[in-house]
Amino acid sequence: MAEALISDQEIAILCDVLEGGGANLNANKRKVLDQLIAKGFVVAAGQESPAKYKLTRKAQQLLAERGVGLSGG
Repeated sequence: MAEALISDQEIAILCDVLEGGGANLNANKRKVLDQLIAKGFVVAAGQESPAKYKLTRKAQQLLAERGVGLSGG
């Protein structure tokens, strides 16, 4: 994988965003989320979306490589 190393805590935050969370993060998790935004893994969701944040394709690929994701339809 060509990506820089990502911490377990960052993976956990990505999973929170994947599950629709990320809106009510404590200060420490918000700092990690800000780092993920800076790294290009998370972006603000559009106004039409009920979620506040969404994963980028880069984050989706990273999670897929690690076997994390939503199953089903």
